[in-house]
Amino acid sequence: MLNEMYKPYNAYAVGWMFWGIESMVSTKPIRRMEDYKGLKMRVPQGMTAMLFQKLGASVVVLPGGEVYSALDKGVINTSDWASPSMNQRMGFFQVAKYTNYPGFHSMPMASFSVNINEWNKLPDDIKQILKTACREWAWDSVERIAIDDIRALKEMKGQGVTVHVWSKEDLKRVRAVSMEIWDEFAKKSPMAKKVVDSQKAWLRELKLID
Repeated sequence: MLNEMYKPYNAYAVGWMFWGIESMVSTKPIRRMEDYKGLKMRVPQGMTAMLFQKLGASVVVLPGGEVYSALDKGVINTSDWASPSMNQRMGFFQVAKYTNYPGFHSMPMASFSVNINEWNKLPDDIKQILKTACREWAWDSVERIAIDDIRALKEMKGQGVTVHVWSKEDLKRVRAVSMEIWDEFAKKSPMAKKVVDSQKAWLRELKLID
């Protein structure tokens, strides 16, 4: 499906990966979705911003390099950034003593993509080598970050950071809000609808939505 979307742009996705389930850093407790009401939140524009606006947060657009100082000075109360271990390396928990795990709002992904004309010039063995390398890159990232997150969470708890684990019911409720936004995007094009329908089918298979 990704290459179907890339085709009009003359691009080809050789492989893709994601770098862990993102969690928030916050100066205030985030025990459930109602806790976002009234918070000033750094979050990227688009679907993610729309979700937190629906939850009552005030969205602030900031470059990543300003997140630490913004949390420290109270310009924002909470921020989307990365996985717990990445957030720890950035030093965010020095000034923000609350987080949630596992995260619920973002599954960051990246693709290794090339010009399709150049791809078609490559011999089959080189294509296979590149595809295999991308799979190794993906699995290595998933496993390494998962291990780093487990270690980071243990260290953070010993340093006074509160880790909020949302209940299944709370996660189900926030997914329902997310579905409202997905449905809005599904109306934008046939491809958007195809993607949304595919994601919903996958979540139903996992029994995460009804």
